[in-house]
Amino acid sequence: MNIFLIVISLMFYVSVNYAQFEVEFNETKGALTKGDKYKAEFGRYDGYQVPLYAGESVNFVVYSEKFNPRIAFVSPKGNVYKQSDGKGNIASIITTVPEEGEWVLYVVGDAESFGEYTFQYAFASANSLQLPPESDYCTTLNFLLAHSKAYFLLLENPADSQQSYIKLNDAKDAFVDDSDGSYTAVFLETDNLKEAERIHKKLAEDIAKCLDKNWNTKADNWQKYDDYKVKSVSYTEKVKTKERFIKVLLLDLKGSKQKFLNDYVVQVVINRNQ
Repeated sequence: MNIFLIVISLMFYVSVNYAQFEVEFNETKGALTKGDKYKAEFGRYDGYQVPLYAGESVNFVVYSEKFNPRIAFVSPKGNVYKQSDGKGNIASIITTVPEEGEWVLYVVGDAESFGEYTFQYAFASANSLQLPPESDYCTTLNFLLAHSKAYFLLLENPADSQQSYIKLNDAKDAFVDDSDGSYTAVFLETDNLKEAERIHKKLAEDIAKCLDKNWNTKADNWQKYDDYKVKSVSYTEKVKTKERFIKVLLLDLKGSKQKFLNDYVVQVVINRNQ
């Protein structure tokens, strides 16, 4: 068995600052080989040591084209806290840990399981799981930007909570796209172009006030996509890879052959490049 240490770069023992939320996402490649240990009652396995504090939330996903993985999450006392069912080529666990210590995540296969796998893991500090009540616009934006690091995998699922996704202040609706992990907040649906342009401009200005010098800004006039047009203001994080971004979009759907209730839509999209 190989034991790998997952290093978490979050500073969780600092005092809580609701403007500074801590969420991280990482991906690693591994493989089950003949050199890994095998237990008849458990399987062939790799282990990942995960240092965690009480109240932190985690999301583990393992994918393989070579075998059907199963994952088991074991507490510092050696007890299996959560495990997946081992059906299909994707295994996942999402949970909040109740105690501090060295947890272990096992990637498990059967006796004939060999081959490469991809392990994705997301972490959120205890103060980053829920938006503080009566948060202002910038605090809400910072909360969403923090969760975009993990493609919103740790944002509370409204299907479980019976609530809608967290909305940017004054948004009418919000949702997360499962296909790419992007968050969208819809602010306006109207047939009035001047109203749409006014809201689009105001949103861009409000977001700019919340960002520091570590973000680039780009404005694009009307561009054609499929059979509709989009006007946008984009903010992109100044990092080399997997940068986060915010797009303030004005959609002109008037000429589209698809059926929409209104001619113009104003929305904000937040995500991180793959």
